[in-house]
Amino acid sequence: MKRAILAAMSLVIAFGMTACGAKKADNAEIIGGADEPTTIELPSTVGKESDVDAHFLEYLKGNEADANGETFWAVGEPDMEYALYDMNGDGVNELIVRSFGYWIYDIIEYKDNKIQSANVENLGSSGVTFINDKNQFVSGDTGHEGRKMYVVSEIADQGEAKVVMAFVNYYDDWAESGAPEFYMQENPPQDYLENIEKFDVITEEEFNALVDEYSKENTFIEWIKLE
Repeated sequence: MKRAILAAMSLVIAFGMTACGAKKADNAEIIGGADEPTTIELPSTVGKESDVDAHFLEYLKGNEADANGETFWAVGEPDMEYALYDMNGDGVNELIVRSFGYWIYDIIEYKDNKIQSANVENLGSSGVTFINDKNQFVSGDTGHEGRKMYVVSEIADQGEAKVVMAFVNYYDDWAESGAPEFYMQENPPQDYLENIEKFDVITEEEFNALVDEYSKENTFIEWIKLE
């Protein structure tokens, strides 16, 4: 039975300034006149972004290794692009790598002073992968006859990606009932690919609404040709 192959398809991404002799904390900025400088606290992430970006750029050149001691796999490969983009709003960019202008290979982050994969869910090469307008990673298995499936991953914290939504449509010989079937689950368990029948049953209209909601691609990400 074709659903038996589902599990196999789951693949396993100091700012400081002194003025007029005044002393301040590393994350503070002095404002006001020279006679009465005022110190305000800045967010703890200020100054980290450019440091992390520098590590990513060296990684892309093959000059820096990841947490596993491996260098970037696509050095010199054609049709590759990258983006430095903060997906979770923590003030630290993630590194997103894609090819041919549409296929996202991986989302990579900097955690514990190491470059490492964010481990977003990727269903394989038969479909689509993109960042939607909610800054979530969407992987869709849409190239098979008999199934359309989407999984939505978020990077809640550095180093921690989680599937927050999965929805699927079975039809033709994939639908055991003989009629199109539609399922959805928020925050599914880790083994969800083996237990989709335990998902909530939804209507075709609800499935299509989920596709519309989660499939709007983020068009504000600046993609750069990898040289």
